[in-house]
Amino acid sequence: MSHCRKKQLSIFLNNKCNLGCRYCYDGANKSIEKKRETIDMNFVKKGIADYFANYTSREIRFFGNGEPTIELDLIKKIVKFALSKDSESTFELQTSGYFSEDAVKWIGKNINIVWVSCDGFREIQNYYRPTINGDDSSAVVEKNIRYLASLPITLGCRATIGKKNIDKQIEIIDYFHSLGVKVVMSDPMFVAVDACNSSFSKEEAPNLIEYAKYFLKARRCAEKRGIFYGSILTVNFDEETECACRACIPYPHLTIDGHVSACDMASDALNEKMSALIYGKFDEIKNEIVYDQNAINIIKSRKAPNMTACAKCEVLKNCAGGCLGEALNETGSIFGVKPETCKAIRYLAKKMPLNAGKYSYLHP
Repeated sequence: MSHCRKKQLSIFLNNKCNLGCRYCYDGANKSIEKKRETIDMNFVKKGIADYFANYTSREIRFFGNGEPTIELDLIKKIVKFALSKDSESTFELQTSGYFSEDAVKWIGKNINIVWVSCDGFREIQNYYRPTINGDDSSAVVEKNIRYLASLPITLGCRATIGKKNIDKQIEIIDYFHSLGVKVVMSDPMFVAVDACNSSFSKEEAPNLIEYAKYFLKARRCAEKRGIFYGSILTVNFDEETECACRACIPYPHLTIDGHVSACDMASDALNEKMSALIYGKFDEIKNEIVYDQNAINIIKSRKAPNMTACAKCEVLKNCAGGCLGEALNETGSIFGVKPETCKAIRYLAKKMPLNAGKYSYLHP
């Protein structure tokens, strides 16, 4: 099952953000047409009930089109509710790391896995990920990373790699090492779903073979420092799989507009380009989620044996077509593939061990 081992209910809390990331895939802060929203608690409760009834996993993941911790009071309510339904529930948070001292203390006590999206040392972080007002974000994020790294929780940092930091991956590893971080993932910048940021991400996206070469050097450096360094391109190198990721199962993602999505990149039902990944809708009057079984079946069909574009690829079983969301966004088909990404994955597969044991950490 490889990356599909990440069995979680994802909850998109809001589309509000306190950062103004230049490459934001969703453009939550820059689109003046978007209404600022927060997910409905009744929808969350029903989503958790359905998830617990239909899946054995009790893992809940907090995510957002914006910054989840802006809704910390809501997170607290959801944690309390989930634990009341099953005391074995565990929680993961993907965050910018830009929050208060009170927030970081609560997170450290109540969240099992924290992923901080941070692009590296100060010059890089402040360029790619300034605050919504254009100020530096690095000091606050760095302080919170250092604090969380001192606690007995799982902490990982996920860096987006563009042209400005593609050749700085070793320095990024050293930076996170200095903060006490033991797990680092990196993702090459990709084309944003939201049109308002697509031009920047297209121009800033790195050459993927070049990214892969620097990644391998940084990976060797990370191993010497006792750090696990992974990439979105290598998530299935630990074991063979028919499904690229949890989106192909699908595991549910509750959106702020009351829909159930298969993927982080299908964050609401308004974007027709990503609508193939929407497979449920909350009925507020009946207090139930109506699922579209036909949509589910189509999503589930995105498996390695059905990827005709990949039929002759030597690493098909350790890739399964790559990221479903990126493929749909950039090709218009759930069976689409990104040729440059394919080249980079094949390059890395020749340089890294395959099927040598399950990774201890799963990409956020």
